[in-house]
Amino acid sequence: MRILCIGETWFGSDARAAFAALRRLGHSVHVLDEAHFVPTEWTSFGARLLRRAFRGLMVNQLSRRAIETMKVLEPEVLFVFKGNYVSHDILDNARSRGILSVNYYPDVSFMAHGPQLPRALPKYDHVFNAKTFGVKDMVAHGVKSVSFLAPGFDPELHRPVDLTSSDRTQFGCDVSFIGTWSHKKEKLLSSLRDGLPETKLRIWGYQWEKRTTRSLDGVVAGTGIIGDDYTRAIRASSICLGLLSEARTGSSSGDLITARTFQIPACGTFMLHERTSEVEQYFTEGEEAEFFDSPDELIAKVQRYLSDSDERQRIAEGGLRRSIESDYSIDRRMREACDWIASKLG
Repeated sequence: MRILCIGETWFGSDARAAFAALRRLGHSVHVLDEAHFVPTEWTSFGARLLRRAFRGLMVNQLSRRAIETMKVLEPEVLFVFKGNYVSHDILDNARSRGILSVNYYPDVSFMAHGPQLPRALPKYDHVFNAKTFGVKDMVAHGVKSVSFLAPGFDPELHRPVDLTSSDRTQFGCDVSFIGTWSHKKEKLLSSLRDGLPETKLRIWGYQWEKRTTRSLDGVVAGTGIIGDDYTRAIRASSICLGLLSEARTGSSSGDLITARTFQIPACGTFMLHERTSEVEQYFTEGEEAEFFDSPDELIAKVQRYLSDSDERQRIAEGGLRRSIESDYSIDRRMREACDWIASKLG
């Protein structure tokens, strides 16, 4: 198939992983990077004001380029990953040209990222939602064709890489969490820090400057890590935590699984994940991952598995094996999406 993709392309992004998987499946893929039109790295106060002031112009530029590209490329499919800045004009134009439009939506809420997305979502021919509860949320919003499609690990990136001594110095720790700040995550990590103050804890991710817990000051790196460094940081951790985002405006639930649920075991690292009914469908507790329900259980399991490296390694190997044998890769997810698309194209 000829596929026009719209989404981020930085190495390590879930969008880029999906597009690369489509290429590996043999499709002809052309990508428009949203960040070329609406800069996502404008993070200073002044830059954010400028982006807000010129957002409409930026979105219009993306729309013009997408419509021009569809005219020249004549794709059979428009594949949008998330699509915060994809306007209904693009989707209307795709429909007028007989181009099937699909969206793969990965986040907790589609109502928390500006006005463009909620208006555009009902215009897609189909939405694949990476959250089971997100399917119901979108149906309630008027999205007529939507189905669940789980996240997956990127085989190019999430794998058991060998570490150098420099990697271990830079990233090595007893316990790590890699992800964006939230109140719930801060509470869990501060409980762990207070309960096991001698444990070497490292936190990477964005927005951690919002924290109010001073005990985390010495363990927050102050930045996100992406690409190969993300993999190295997971590999250099004795225990990598799978913490989940809470519900946001417009969502009926917080996360039950997330991309990290699959990325950590695929790197061959021991995963200690919040216990949910969904994560238990993918990994067996005590064999392929470990789970916790409360701050006290988190502390107890960190203490237990830091003191038993053989058991920790056995479970990490089980998680890696399950990831490969059950094929939790983004390639499998894209194969499922393409099967649906092919059934509609005939």
